[in-house]
Amino acid sequence: MDECIDESGRPQRCMPEFVNAAFNVTVVATNTCGSPPEEYCLQTGVTGVTKSCHICDARDPRNYHGAGFLTDYNTQPDTTWWQSQTMLAGIQYPNSINLTLHLGKAFDITYVRLKFHTSRPESFAIYKRTSEDGPWIPYQYYSGSCEKTYSKINRGFIRTGEDEQQALCTDEFSDISPLSGGNVAFSTLEGRPSKYNFDNSPVLQDWVTATDIRVTLNRLNTFGDEVFNDPKVLKSYYYAISDFAVGGRCKCNGHASECVKNERSKLVCNCKHNTEGPDCNVCKRFYNDRPWRRATTDNANECLSCNCNGKSAECYFDHELYRATGHGGHCRNCTYFTNFCFFVRKMITQCDNTGRCSCKPGVMGDKCDRCQCKLGYFNLDPQNPQGCTPCFCFQHSTVCESADGYSIHKVTSTFDRDEEGWKGQQRDSSIVPVQWSPTTREISLISEDYFPIYFVAPEKFLGNQLLSYGQNLTLNFRIQHRDARLSAEDVVLEGAGHRVAVPLIAQDNSYPGEETQTFVFRLHETTDYAWKPNLKHADFQKLLHNLTSVMIRGTYSAKSAGYLDSVSLVTAHRGSGTPARWVERCTCPQGYVGQHCGQCDLGYRRSQPELGSFSSCEPCNCNGHSDTCDPVTGFCNCQHYTAGKSCERCKDGFYGDPMVGSPSDCKPCPCPAGATCAVVPRTKEVVCTNCPAGTTGKRCELCDDGFFGDPLGENGPIRACRACSCNNNIDPNAVGNCNRESGECLKCIYNTAGVFCDRCKEGFYGNALAANVTDKCKPCSCSPYGTVDKKTTCSQVTGLCQCLPNVINRDCSACEPGFYNLQSGKGCERCNCNPIGSTNGQCDIFSGQCECQPGVTGPHCDRCEINFFGFSPSGCKPCDCDPEGSESAQCKDDGHCQCRPGFVGARCDMCEENYFYNRSTPGCQQCPNCYSLVRDKVNQQRQRLHELQNLIDNLDNTENTVGDKAFEKRLKEAEKTIMDLLQEAQASKVDKGLLDRLNNINKTLNNQWNRMQNIKNTVDNTGTQADRARNRVHDTENLIKTAREELDKAKEAISKVDIKIPTTPGDQNNMTLLAEEARKLSEKHKADADQIEKIAKDANDTSTKAYNMLKKALDGENKTSSDIDELNRKYVEAKDLAKNLEKQAAKVQAEAEEAGNKALKIYANLTSLPPIDTKTLEDEANKIKKEASDLDKLVDKTEKEYNDLREDLRGKETEVRKLLEKGKTEQQTADQLLARADAAKALAEEAAKKGISTFKEAKDILNNLKDFDKRVNDNRTAAEDAIRRIPEINATINEANEKTRRAESALGNAATDAKEAKTKAEEAEKIAKDVQKVHVEFQMKNIKNIQKLWDVRVLIKLCLYLICDIDKVDLSKLNQIEKALKDAKDKMAESELDRKLKELNDIAKSQEDMISDYDRQIQDIRKDVANLNDIKNTLPEGCFNTPSLERP
Repeated sequence: MDECIDESGRPQRCMPEFVNAAFNVTVVATNTCGSPPEEYCLQTGVTGVTKSCHICDARDPRNYHGAGFLTDYNTQPDTTWWQSQTMLAGIQYPNSINLTLHLGKAFDITYVRLKFHTSRPESFAIYKRTSEDGPWIPYQYYSGSCEKTYSKINRGFIRTGEDEQQALCTDEFSDISPLSGGNVAFSTLEGRPSKYNFDNSPVLQDWVTATDIRVTLNRLNTFGDEVFNDPKVLKSYYYAISDFAVGGRCKCNGHASECVKNERSKLVCNCKHNTEGPDCNVCKRFYNDRPWRRATTDNANECLSCNCNGKSAECYFDHELYRATGHGGHCRNCTYFTNFCFFVRKMITQCDNTGRCSCKPGVMGDKCDRCQCKLGYFNLDPQNPQGCTPCFCFQHSTVCESADGYSIHKVTSTFDRDEEGWKGQQRDSSIVPVQWSPTTREISLISEDYFPIYFVAPEKFLGNQLLSYGQNLTLNFRIQHRDARLSAEDVVLEGAGHRVAVPLIAQDNSYPGEETQTFVFRLHETTDYAWKPNLKHADFQKLLHNLTSVMIRGTYSAKSAGYLDSVSLVTAHRGSGTPARWVERCTCPQGYVGQHCGQCDLGYRRSQPELGSFSSCEPCNCNGHSDTCDPVTGFCNCQHYTAGKSCERCKDGFYGDPMVGSPSDCKPCPCPAGATCAVVPRTKEVVCTNCPAGTTGKRCELCDDGFFGDPLGENGPIRACRACSCNNNIDPNAVGNCNRESGECLKCIYNTAGVFCDRCKEGFYGNALAANVTDKCKPCSCSPYGTVDKKTTCSQVTGLCQCLPNVINRDCSACEPGFYNLQSGKGCERCNCNPIGSTNGQCDIFSGQCECQPGVTGPHCDRCEINFFGFSPSGCKPCDCDPEGSESAQCKDDGHCQCRPGFVGARCDMCEENYFYNRSTPGCQQCPNCYSLVRDKVNQQRQRLHELQNLIDNLDNTENTVGDKAFEKRLKEAEKTIMDLLQEAQASKVDKGLLDRLNNINKTLNNQWNRMQNIKNTVDNTGTQADRARNRVHDTENLIKTAREELDKAKEAISKVDIKIPTTPGDQNNMTLLAEEARKLSEKHKADADQIEKIAKDANDTSTKAYNMLKKALDGENKTSSDIDELNRKYVEAKDLAKNLEKQAAKVQAEAEEAGNKALKIYANLTSLPPIDTKTLEDEANKIKKEASDLDKLVDKTEKEYNDLREDLRGKETEVRKLLEKGKTEQQTADQLLARADAAKALAEEAAKKGISTFKEAKDILNNLKDFDKRVNDNRTAAEDAIRRIPEINATINEANEKTRRAESALGNAATDAKEAKTKAEEAEKIAKDVQKVHVEFQMKNIKNIQKLWDVRVLIKLCLYLICDIDKVDLSKLNQIEKALKDAKDKMAESELDRKLKELNDIAKSQEDMISDYDRQIQDIRKDVANLNDIKNTLPEGCFNTPSLERP
């Protein structure tokens, strides 16, 4: 049964079945692993665990993961998937991968589902397009960073009235968990407000339509371990999708129940309801009685056939006819002359055999003699080759006539003055200028190659040129060379999406040449005029209605030029002149107005506003809530609290169903002002949406998270919801940050606390309100040793801990200078360092040992070391006693050693007088008695030398001035005395050392004499120079005095001047200016004089200082040279100063004389001046005085501002000091952090050592396992040998049975031998059991008992040995044991040896499997060891410990 027809045979909506449109459809992927082959690893999510890695290889079907696996059939046990390259190959943001699914036809998409074989991406998007060459439109975004990646709000929603074709973004499916098998399902209509009214929502109908689906993978999800660039980690991140499903129906607009493939194997709808097209989107030919519509649940909207009364098989849909009659089928090519037409000329003069003439289009009558335009044409014009002109009317009417009031007009360019806006255009659309010739008054273009260049018309030829339809475009044109290569596009018109062109020689135009010719082109679509491509008259008129370009080819060959002389376009405009009868005036159908029916009437609107005037007008559909609408945009002037283009929804703040059409459709929302509401479809409950900021709930009755208050007054007076004030000390992404009633902050972070998170937690300090997180609360970190009662709290403002006595620093972490023993927990103890013996009074903070001066010792540095002396601020000096001459190494307090007899000196290192040192005898030996006489004489000389030395010392140090003569006399006496002493000493033959001392004294006296002479000469010269400087200063003072006297005279002369007022206005009065100039000059001279006087005084003082310094130069020998240099420098300065004073004095004198002369001239002039008004001068003086007073006030004000600024700076200075103190505290904190970092580094180094130790242990384990592997292989070989021997055992037993059977017939009773054989058989059975037991035990043994495997070898060897003994059975004895052997045979049958051997074989096989398992475990352990090596190699050299996020 046809689903498109109901049971009664009436058409009904039908739809193809719901399918997975992606099943077995090829997906195009921009990246796929396997070319070249590459390794990838499975993600476990656990750091340090060995990853299972595999190979993706496009050459191997078993290891290939191409895009074809996205849409194939999948089962849970046998999953196939597409896979990309890994992150190691660069697959990560910003590099993206596209998966494009070509559906081959438009589908109505319900959902898109993806099943990931790996973890779901962090960011990816789904796109669609509605045609194969259309743009990609975003469908949905998925991202954990919506705003950053896609510039979209996370988990946004669409409100009623907003654009329902916008893509949303959500982080719902962007978590890295699960690591495999995660699904993502996108529903195309979820969250779209109009989805319940889908049949009446063209927006959503277009939204679900798609011909192609694209998935763009933008960013992988990771655990963050990719930052170490470990190759194995990077190989574990890649995209992999096992299923790509698209649920939907083949789009047939409700007119088909199935889609089939056409002759080109392309999917199309099997259309019903007289429709056709790929999507059943148009009516069939001759089924145009009403417009095509999409089928709905209420109406199939099938296409109806045209009613042409059997006179035609062609028709088209006519909107005007449809609105007028309800039937839009307009028949064409009617038979039996049923159309109206007109005549102008016959096509040919000869009639046919029936006597009927062949008429032009639109003409009727046997003789073409009917003079009437048929419907759709007007303006019967003999000049029009087509007879009548078709109506344009924006295609809304076929009834029109010639309009009155229009006259013929031409748009022209004659190029009389310039190029008039014409330009040139090359084939790449680039613009080139044209050349204008003022002589020929034409424009030209020159081509360098064969590619043409076009003249482009200016704006006046463009725009709405509809009135040029059927008229001529004329141009005068010539070319430089006749070898022109014409084309099909010599004249080009563009507009309204159409483009037509015509050759230059069309329409009977001649071939272009070197002479100017006229070319005429009629703007008409008839094929006679050769415009290509052929357009319908309506499309040609549409092109002229919006003409955007007119181009005329200018060049036709290489190195050639084209010249355009003039251009004209015939058109029409309102005004007097020759009537333009081709301008139409349309008779508009209902709903249209305007000359060309280009506007919608009142109560109508554009059905397709984007088409402009070409859009049809339809009645305003305002659902009973308005009678009018905007004719352009179509928006209704909604009333009754409705909104929307058709008043199809309630205004914000109202709810209801405006489609009912009554004034009470929309009711006010039971919500606060500014909030909107919605009706829950199932329960019909009204729920408030878009509540005011800070509120939530069905009625906005609750405060939202992060707000507090009581909007309904349930617990007291009504309190509006306000934002919780937690001073930015909460996590904005957390829920429940504050109490919704009281506003108390509940989840303070950054170590803050309090109702508003406005203070630091206990044990922290700082500014909880600081903007920067680093400036907020920091831990007190009080030292437990230096804090009272080991408290961990501190001042929350300053951070100061409560310190024990003599403990300092903010955190009580150090002793005061001069104190130690912080670790006592009782405060610091005083060092008590000796101020003399210690270097700085400081001591070791742990032991209390003071830092001593050299040679000083003791805990407090209060005594000299052994064999040191002279306890002083510089330390103690070593005694350095001579070991041979001193009694001991310790000296006295004065440093003198205790000498042995015969030794003298501070160190006891010299022999006493009249003692000598003999190497052969220890100690100093006394000289003979004769040396005592010489000693006495020497002592006398020494006494005299001592007196002389005192004399010289007194000479240098005496403060009394010694006269020259007296000094010379005494000096000569001293010289004579010295000479006498010298001669006497030489005569007395004293030792050479005494003579040297006398010579040195003589030289010293000579040097002192010479220095005294030099000092004397210098003093004399300095005195002379000082006298000269005094004289010059005196002269300068006289000059200054003279200048002052002159100035006083000038002042006195000025005071005697009698000023008179000028008699006439024309008289000049420069008295005031001259007086002012004189006053200023005199004041300047006075200031200069004061300056000179000051300089002179300074010079005098300098000279006096120099003289005094000369006197002081005699007081000391060591400073004489430097003092003399200083005196010389001062002398030079005084000399230069004196010269400058002379120059300035001369200058001042000259200026004073000049000022005096000017004053005399002024006085002379003043005596001849007429009297002036003194009151004016007084007023000016008062004015100047006032200005001076204002200036004084300004100075006071400025001074006050300066003082205020200084006071402000004092506050700033205090702040700076506080900041400095804070900086010191921060430095201490930094030191603590550095110490913690050092400790962390030590821990890291310890961890590294442990890692190395672990690695060593792993190597040991590996060696043990290798040894174990070797031993297992050895034992496995032995076990295999034993197993191979088991068939031999079985064969031997069978052979014994066979021999027993043969013996039964030949031998009699041989019970003894039978027993022996039985015993052998039982032993064989026992041995077999032992072998079985050994294998079972071997299977149960663990690695710790592996040494017992050697026992197995022993047992197996024993088994082989015993079994081999069976071959030694005595056959002669077996012949005698018939009965016994029979019993033995029965016993052996009962023992089921075959079964047991089979079990033994099975156990051996299981043993082989176990050994294989051991091999696999060894390989895994080796991989673990390799993984440990990789981890060790990737460990950072330093410690990068990041503190966890602080929890409130």
